[in-house]
Amino acid sequence: MATAGYISTADLKAYIGLTGSGQDTNISNSIVAASRQIDRICKRRFWQDSSAQVKKFTPVSNLFLDTPDISTTTGLIVKLDSTDDGSYDTTLTIDTDFVVTPTNPKTLGTGAGEHFPFTQIRILNTRSSERFDPDIINSVQITAKYGFAMVPEAIEQATRIQALRLFKRKDTPFNVFGNQETGTIELFNKFDPDAMNLLKDFRKMDLVGQII
Repeated sequence: MATAGYISTADLKAYIGLTGSGQDTNISNSIVAASRQIDRICKRRFWQDSSAQVKKFTPVSNLFLDTPDISTTTGLIVKLDSTDDGSYDTTLTIDTDFVVTPTNPKTLGTGAGEHFPFTQIRILNTRSSERFDPDIINSVQITAKYGFAMVPEAIEQATRIQALRLFKRKDTPFNVFGNQETGTIELFNKFDPDAMNLLKDFRKMDLVGQII
């Protein structure tokens, strides 16, 4: 899935019954804008890195580390800088030194790996002597594919709804509908409520379970 938008131009055109290519640029711009709105609301992105990326973290606990969404354990490498010299000299082994959680992530589809991402690395303190060191800045290096392995269907539908809303904005340049006799209604000034409802299970939670 391309990172630009969560649905294709053809997808949205089919959704609204539009043919021809005259509005393709406006359609594409609306899809990208809606996709980025969804990212900001949910505090995460719904696409997977095409290759493993290296990120560094400073833990707040010696036994667990909250991470950005990790889409798969394939290619996952966790290293520690145990001497605070900038060299990551200790490589941890999954299921021996640590596990990723949630242990049984919710499914997104029927294929292998089509599930919610992992969001925490937890040291197996009964099996391993390794520990995170909160006193060392950027002491944990994680190589992984971040994001979601697939775009959830609810995210695709929310993108259709909101992208259509943004696309139709061009027909109401002053963002109002009606006249002085019948009254006016302000349009398109908020994220679509139906699209917002579709996002409720995907908004990232903070450490105390509050939506951020």
